[in-house]
Amino acid sequence: MRSIVYSFCIVFCFASCGENYHYDAEKTIPNGVWTYADSLLFAYNISDTASKYNLYVDIIHADTFETQNIYLRFHTIFPDGKRASSVLSFDFFNSKGENNGKCSSGQCTLRSVIQENAFFRQPGEYQILIEQFMRQDSVPGIHSVGLMVEKSPKSK
Repeated sequence: MRSIVYSFCIVFCFASCGENYHYDAEKTIPNGVWTYADSLLFAYNISDTASKYNLYVDIIHADTFETQNIYLRFHTIFPDGKRASSVLSFDFFNSKGENNGKCSSGQCTLRSVIQENAFFRQPGEYQILIEQFMRQDSVPGIHSVGLMVEKSPKSK
C-alpha cells in the first residue's frame, strides 16, 4: 500500500511540473515546406483583462535549415475586429553557427518571446495569424509553429 501511495505522489509531482499555459497550440506545416499560402491561424479567449500575459512562438525546424533566420509577419485580430500587424525576425543560429534552439533527432525547437507583459484591453476571442515573410515563396525545413500564451507573474 505504501508503495502505491509513493508511486501516486511521484506521478502527481511530475504531472504538475512544467509550463502552465493559458493557451498552447501547434500547427503543422505541410511537407515541411512553408509557403506564402500557408497562413497559420491561432485563436484564444481572454476573460481576465486585469492580468498581464507573455506570448511565445515555437518554431520547429530541421537542424540543417539553410538560413541564419526567418522573418514572420504577425497579424493580431482583436475581439472588436480591429487589426495590428508586425514583422519579427528569429535567429536560428548564433554568430558561431551554433543552433539557438534545442535539437534532437534532426529537428530543433526555437522558443522565442513575441511579447512580454502584454495586456488585453478587451475580453473575448483574439486571433493571431502567422505568415512566413521571407524573400522566397517556399521555405523548406520548417515542420511546425506553435503559439503559447501564459499569465505573467507581473500585474498591471
